[in-house]
Amino acid sequence: MRKHNFNPGPATIPTEVLAEAAQGLLEYQRTGMSIAEMSHRAPEIMALVEEASALVKSLYGFGDDFEVIWMQGGASAQLAIAPMNLLDKQHAVAIVNTGYWATKAIKAARELGQVEVLASSEATKFDHIPKEWNVPSNAQYFHLVSNETIDGTQWHQYPELSVPLVADMTSDFLTRPIPQEKFGLIFASAQKNFGITGTTCVVIRKDFLSQRTPRQIPTIFDYQTHINEQSLYHTAPTFSIYVALLALRWTQAQGGLHEMERRNAAKAKLLYTEIDRNPLFVGNVKTTDRSLMNACFQITKPELEVAFLEFAAQNDVVGIKGFPTVGGFRASMYNAMPLESVQLLVDLMRDFAKRH
Repeated sequence: MRKHNFNPGPATIPTEVLAEAAQGLLEYQRTGMSIAEMSHRAPEIMALVEEASALVKSLYGFGDDFEVIWMQGGASAQLAIAPMNLLDKQHAVAIVNTGYWATKAIKAARELGQVEVLASSEATKFDHIPKEWNVPSNAQYFHLVSNETIDGTQWHQYPELSVPLVADMTSDFLTRPIPQEKFGLIFASAQKNFGITGTTCVVIRKDFLSQRTPRQIPTIFDYQTHINEQSLYHTAPTFSIYVALLALRWTQAQGGLHEMERRNAAKAKLLYTEIDRNPLFVGNVKTTDRSLMNACFQITKPELEVAFLEFAAQNDVVGIKGFPTVGGFRASMYNAMPLESVQLLVDLMRDFAKRH
């Protein structure tokens, strides 16, 4: 029997995606080979990379003014690769510090150029997204972490700015439609909402990339290299891209991003309603900025934290332990998380409160 997997990533994958991926790992489309054995330049692999890119564009409604590429190194690599490609010496990255991943982005960008931290909620343990700030005139772009996986905040409306947004969407990619005209670049590693570890989807607006001031960039880290080579400049993580493609097909078949948004809102409402109702639990984040993906909460009797984790595990609920720097609990509810699993967690919270 499958567990109710609330892990923050690697995370729950639809069973039908897993079944098809398993078959492809044994033999891909009657080729007599596993997909993991095939050349990354084989026609079959080139076709699936092209389909995966087309599906990302189709689901979001991106036009021909955007490129989609597949890279390695995860979102952490993109924290450096993005400013390496986009930031010149005369300008700065503007950013609001909203949590763990914004903090990492600040550090990575400072190694390559100027950074303007416009506001921060660190003093209140990242319990909200600061709203009062202004973008300085020297900003080249605004780096935004659309969803803080560890701290549990999420931008529910993207700001109106005079500069493009560069967004780390790793934990809420493909979960809702977006106002695409605001974005110059989006990146997301696959292990949350659309696959397994090993590949990162990068969406780039062509005119934003073309406006960059040339700097010396190693060929392997230059976005244009991967655009020119259709993500096959070097040996691509073919199996990871294949699983991403299967997850993209699943997302489309389920009804696309509007349906994902509806489902995710329902799951989050169910859990947050219980957190607010149950005297044994309390949320970490102000209600206006709570993440629909990662609900972070504490127990009001800290001595019962381990007992609740054990109680949950005994009932096949796993992955709810909070990040070490935050503590408490974190329930990650990505696209593939069924509502029934969230209902079970809520039922366990109620039962545990009655017992204690």
